[in-house]
Formats: sequence, structure tokens, C-alpha cells
Amino acid sequence: MEDWQRRRLAILLFTGITLGWMILCYIAWVASGCKPFMPFISDFDLFQPGDTIFTVGLTLTSIVVIWVMIELQLSNRDTLSSLGAHWVWHVVNHSAIFPGMVGAYAAYMLARTPWDADGLMHGKFAFDIFYKGIYWCVLVNVVTVRIHWKSSNLRRILWLRATPCFAAILGLVQMIRNTMSVWTADFDWNAWNSGPENMMEFCTSSPYPALNVAAAWEFVLCLGIVFTVFSFLLDLQPSTELHFEKE
Repeated sequence: MEDWQRRRLAILLFTGITLGWMILCYIAWVASGCKPFMPFISDFDLFQPGDTIFTVGLTLTSIVVIWVMIELQLSNRDTLSSLGAHWVWHVVNHSAIFPGMVGAYAAYMLARTPWDADGLMHGKFAFDIFYKGIYWCVLVNVVTVRIHWKSSNLRRILWLRATPCFAAILGLVQMIRNTMSVWTADFDWNAWNSGPENMMEFCTSSPYPALNVAAAWEFVLCLGIVFTVFSFLLDLQPSTELHFEKE
């Protein structure tokens, strides 16, 4: 298997696995009689069968994403070298892998830390995924500009890569804004944490509509990261049509 084929396989596996368990979890949630709009992704981890799907799926995502991060870092390294790029660009490319790896570890741990069992650590792992995922998206977009600067496909590739990156950033901002309007200093955390003890009451009620909106933006955030990764299929072709020019 050639390098480009192996890298495409890694991206397709990551995208398929991640979208697969998210969709299956949502179907299981709605089929159980829960509200369709809108659970947080982590709410899938509270009840069966979503609990098992979430744990297994997120674990597989955390493993495959390590492979993806390494493959994309190597792909960018090879291209930057072929272009004779300044060493600073290699530093930017190499630095992108660190937030990616931290995010992968956080995803692995999140799969084992339901928020009703340990809300503090769950929140820490979740925001490690969100922040580090966005850091990675921004860095690879910067490297993309350098790699495709003299390519006729620059605008198309940058548009398809920067758009989901921007969606992820917007999703994070809106998620935080809406959650903070509810989770204020006087919020009753004990009552909230005990909510999942009554599954149907918890998953069918919407006492805080702003949290439903925040949950929707969380999906935008996560899908933005996933489709930023997916956009790298454009770079990985059997015969390059990018027309790179060495300086």
C-alpha cells in the first residue's frame, strides 16, 4: 500500500467511526423516547444502549486519531521538504501533532468518565478535546496556506479546510456562551448531577432551553473538527494535481 493510500484509509476510518457512533448514539437516544433536540454528546454515555456505543466508539476514535495525526504530519513534512520550505514551517507542522495527541488522550479518558460520575474530570477532558482539536485545525490551516500557496487549488482546498475549522471555533464560542448563561454561580449542581437517576425525566425534559442550544453548537464544534480532518482527502491523490512549484 502506497503512502497516500494508507493516509486516505486512516482519514476514512476516523471519519467513518466517529460519525458512525455519533449517529448510532443519537438514534438510540431518540428511539428510547428522549428529546430529539438536543442532547449533549456526553449525555449518550448515561444510559444503555448509548452508553456502550459511546464508550466503544469514542475509544476507537481516540486510537485511530493518533494514526491520522501522525500520517498527516508526515504527509505535510514530505511536501514541505519537497518545496524547500523554511524550517519555521516544519516547526509549525511538527507542533500541530502535540495538541492532536493530547486531544486523543482526552477522548480516550472521556470515554471512561461519565459526567454524572465525575463531572469535574469529565469537563476537563471534554475541553481538552475541544481546545486542542481547534488548535490543531488552526495550525494545519496555516501549514496548508504554505503548502498550496503556488497551487491552482489553493482557494478550493483552503475553503474546504478553513470552513469547518471556523465552524468548530464558532461552535465552541456559542456553546460556552449558552452554557454560561445557565451554569452561573448560583446554579444547583447537586440537583443537576442527580438528574440522570431518573432517565426518562432527565432525557425528555428541557428545563434550560439554552442548554439545548449549547448542545447543538457542541455538535457543530465536533463535526467541524471531523470535517477538517476529512478535507485532507483532497491532498492525498494517486497522482498530484496540485502543481507545486519549488522556490
